[in-house]
Amino acid sequence: MSFGRVGRVAAAAAMLATIAAGAEPTLDDLYGQARRASQAEDDAAYEAAAGRILARGESAAAFLAAKVRAQAERVGTAEEFQSSGIQVTIALLGRMNAYPDARAALGNLRGHPVEPVARWARYALAREPQTRPAGAPAGTRPSAAGPASRRVVGDRIITPEGWFARPKVSRPALPEEVSRAFVIPLREQITDKTFDALARKAVRCKTKGEKAELLIIDMDTWGGAVGASLDIARLLKADLKDVYTVCFARTRAVSGGALVAVACDEIVMASVGKLGDCAPLLSYGKLEGVEREKIETVLRAEFAESAEQNGFSIPLAKSLVSADLEVWLIRNDVTRELRYVLKSEWQGRVRVPAGVTDAVSERGSDWELLRVVVREDKLPTWRSREAVEYGFASGIVEVPPDDPLAGLLERFNVTGDVTVLSDTWSETMVEWLNSSGLTGLLFFLGLLAFVIELRTPGIGLPLVVAVVCFAVVVGSRYLTGLAQWWEIALFVLGLILLAVEVFVIPGFGVTGIAGIICCAIALLAMLVPNAPDKLPLPRTELDWTLFTHGLFAMIAGLTGAVIAAAVLARYLPKVPVAGRLVLAPPVVAKASPATEDAEIHGVRSGQVGKVVQTCRPVGKVQVGGILCDAVADGAFLPAGRTVVVLRNEGNRLVVEAKGE
Repeated sequence: MSFGRVGRVAAAAAMLATIAAGAEPTLDDLYGQARRASQAEDDAAYEAAAGRILARGESAAAFLAAKVRAQAERVGTAEEFQSSGIQVTIALLGRMNAYPDARAALGNLRGHPVEPVARWARYALAREPQTRPAGAPAGTRPSAAGPASRRVVGDRIITPEGWFARPKVSRPALPEEVSRAFVIPLREQITDKTFDALARKAVRCKTKGEKAELLIIDMDTWGGAVGASLDIARLLKADLKDVYTVCFARTRAVSGGALVAVACDEIVMASVGKLGDCAPLLSYGKLEGVEREKIETVLRAEFAESAEQNGFSIPLAKSLVSADLEVWLIRNDVTRELRYVLKSEWQGRVRVPAGVTDAVSERGSDWELLRVVVREDKLPTWRSREAVEYGFASGIVEVPPDDPLAGLLERFNVTGDVTVLSDTWSETMVEWLNSSGLTGLLFFLGLLAFVIELRTPGIGLPLVVAVVCFAVVVGSRYLTGLAQWWEIALFVLGLILLAVEVFVIPGFGVTGIAGIICCAIALLAMLVPNAPDKLPLPRTELDWTLFTHGLFAMIAGLTGAVIAAAVLARYLPKVPVAGRLVLAPPVVAKASPATEDAEIHGVRSGQVGKVVQTCRPVGKVQVGGILCDAVADGAFLPAGRTVVVLRNEGNRLVVEAKGE
């Protein structure tokens, strides 16, 4: 039989024996039952005994005060504190600290040389009593015992030791029923690649369908690169400021992970979750002196900004970075307000009880040091219950093995489908297709193929290549939410206008220019992540980054295509093998020689005329009233176009369009 079962049986037997004897149990009997139940961790039996003790009122307070004085004299070490049972006595006195005997006994223990005794006494004095002397005003019963008991009342966070001022923060609105939730797993070492992937997924949260109402960062990471962690924190606070973000510390949110977690609007943890320790390290050698401070000052500023924005303790947040920071919990004797403060800022301004720390004490101060929360030369890493106690985690949820997110989704009342943006092979491929390098290459190949198609008759392979390249550029952006339906429609309309201008309408005019403008606007719009109901204008740092990278890629592709087209037109036909891949220049049939008295002999270079029959490239022009055979030097010339004579070849004229 286990010790716990033995204790419960003994407590029950003692209670039954007393009832059978028909006598009211003495305070000593009830106290013994409470101690045995506490040792057996039998909460029900403990509360039953404690309730009967508290019902005895003033006599119980006097009994417990005498008991705790005797126990305190025998406690000389922390080990003796654990075995003496004094914790039960102090806890019971704390429930009835409205009685003078109880308060006096606890007040004497605040200066006890054994630190746990003094700390428990201060806690017991600070808690709200459950029973009071007759005629005393009624109090409020605490929601739960222990240092992690916190409840919000108005602009205060009430704890057994006093109250914290409730931070005033501005967060995105979260509906009672969440229908659009996204989950981004962050379960790897943080690198630049991690930031790039998260930034791409953030675009989907802002643009795909309707904007996300809730974004969950499913975290399990030991941290990683400082720069990438800072970039992710900035992304959450700036580019996703309109989306409610939650860090779910399912296992670890350590180092760079803590930096990212504190940047979220809320932190929720699993029972095995850990949060903390973000001191910078080098993979080789030591980081000391100015070099360490150069990095730590940036990290402290980032933590302080995130803590202020999201309602966390700034001193505790800074202590995650620098081991030389000591954090105190202090309380005002008059208002009972609690604060976490840095020793470096408050030393010499608070009363310091004996045995707590060797810092300078100010006897006349209204502020008292309750305990040292983070000691100097230590870096805190908090378990889930500690993170809740210190105000970083808002709660702890269960993590079922078959559905790890079930408890979290229930907490936020997620009723719609949850989109998990994990790194599947398809996600990786889409990321690659959207990279700046590949975008520039596809744009280059598509434009070059389109130019080649225009220079050759009929429809052939170059047009197919151009269509495929532009389809990949547009389609990959649609899959990531960068391209909206109207932007794709505008791009297709531009291509249709260009096709009409080239293949149907002679020359190049308004239709072709309109097609180019439509394609340019559509491509530029696809570079900016925007919701369907928003104009594609860069607003955030992420928007500008995506826009500039995409624009640079397209400009590089356009420049390369123009240069390549010029080179191919000049040199490719002269290459023995490659020349077979392109069409030879059109061969113009030689016209029969003109007679000596033919009117064409009177036409001179520089004269101006009009095209009568379209020159493709051979046609007819009229110069000075003389109708002559002509060949266009360069682009085809439609009927009615004004031309200038370049030279007279006897039986025909070589002409070109006259400049406006």
